[in-house]
Amino acid sequence: MVENGFYKISPRFIELINSQIGGRYSDAKTRPVFCCIEDRYLKGMFWGIPTSDWSHRSPRQQKKIADYCSLDINKDIRACYYHLADTDRPAIYRISNCLPIIDKYIDSPYISQGSPLFLKSTKDIKMIQKKLSRILWDEKNHPNKYEQHITDIQDFLKVQLP
Repeated sequence: MVENGFYKISPRFIELINSQIGGRYSDAKTRPVFCCIEDRYLKGMFWGIPTSDWSHRSPRQQKKIADYCSLDINKDIRACYYHLADTDRPAIYRISNCLPIIDKYIDSPYISQGSPLFLKSTKDIKMIQKKLSRILWDEKNHPNKYEQHITDIQDFLKVQLP
């Protein structure tokens, strides 16, 4: 994996989360996952952030997400749940649904218009990283707070790293 690239997660990883690890990850669609940053302490482990197409959301859902994004990220953790940015189209980065992931559970790069997709906006990358840091800080203080069980997934993957 390469930082700021988009990849497809292996369905067997989703199955492991749901059946063996004890978390819940119900998104079975083959959507791109933004691998924004390699873990600074665990070489080979990345943080994947699921993305969704903004245009597929109802006006009510769009308002809720936009309202969360407008909150102060230093005062309200809900401000870090999502980020809105464009790649090849307007997208929602579902940061609170982040997953630690290793190469073993990546099927392939996500291809858009014939080429692997990367996020190029430095401004969006920095904001996503800041929001992710806040989510991971929240997770560290409240292990497995989020439905996917971030801490349990990370513990599961640590033993698989070289």
